[in-house]
Amino acid sequence: MMGIKGLKKELTEMKTELKFMSTQISNLSGKVIVLSTHISESMDDLTGELKETNKSIRDSLKTTSDAITTMTERFTVALENALDKMTNMSVQMNMKDTLIKSLGIEDLLPDFLKKK
Repeated sequence: MMGIKGLKKELTEMKTELKFMSTQISNLSGKVIVLSTHISESMDDLTGELKETNKSIRDSLKTTSDAITTMTERFTVALENALDKMTNMSVQMNMKDTLIKSLGIEDLLPDFLKKK
């Protein structure tokens, strides 16, 4: 059996070990707090960057959409103008053929002037 002196010695050793463990836990706790702070700051920075990126993408898509809308409107106008000119040209050709036939001079015209 262990005497009081042996028990006291063992308790003193345990107390020393517990103090050392407490110091280690305290140090680790401090490091965890520092790491947590760095992670929080990094997340805040990342959030700011993502907001700026989203704004840039949104602005770019709006610009692209506006450009496509403008191009569509211009193409529509150009197509309508081209169709109007083609219709007018077709009407003029039909009128020319009708006039030539009514005057009876269709056989007098060379082939390259006749409608094909």
